[in-house]
Amino acid sequence: MSRLWSFDLDGVLAEPPLGWNPAINRDVNLEPDIEANIPPARPADALDRLLTATWYRVRYLLRPPRDGALEAVRCARQSGLVIVLTGRHERGRTQTESWLNHHGFAELVDAVVMNASGLKSARYKEAYLRDRGATLHIDDDAATAALLARTGTAVALVDWPRNRGLAYPDGVTRCDDMSAVRELIERMASDG
Repeated sequence: MSRLWSFDLDGVLAEPPLGWNPAINRDVNLEPDIEANIPPARPADALDRLLTATWYRVRYLLRPPRDGALEAVRCARQSGLVIVLTGRHERGRTQTESWLNHHGFAELVDAVVMNASGLKSARYKEAYLRDRGATLHIDDDAATAALLARTGTAVALVDWPRNRGLAYPDGVTRCDDMSAVRELIERMASDG
């Protein structure tokens, strides 16, 4: 069976604006919802089209990749499939894929999975990964890390000030930076 490496985007592969990451959800007490499914995406409406043509054109444009992110993805790609699993809305797909291509990630990624479900990011990632057997999910969000660890998914939590000082369940490995993520991937890949 091939390994599956799952990477969050903002705060993991891409630097947030001004190096500040306020969107981290600190609720580490979410319990798994084994019956939750991803609802069908709703059809695009006028607001979606307006946001796609305006806000999403510039929202992610100037975010540089995190130091060491490309190397971590390249390392994961050598031993399995790589997906980008992001809470970003589907309406930003064109800009997201353009960013991944511009920074050299696109050729290493097997799929870009974006959220058009209406579910909050942590619940969306839980439902998406439930039956996929991810070897490791890499995220910066405290709630997502704790929730996925409770479902049995190993998680690398990339350090940010807002995800420090919280009580995480077993299965969450804190990583100071993307070099530490790459080292964790190397260890897990060599463990067979």
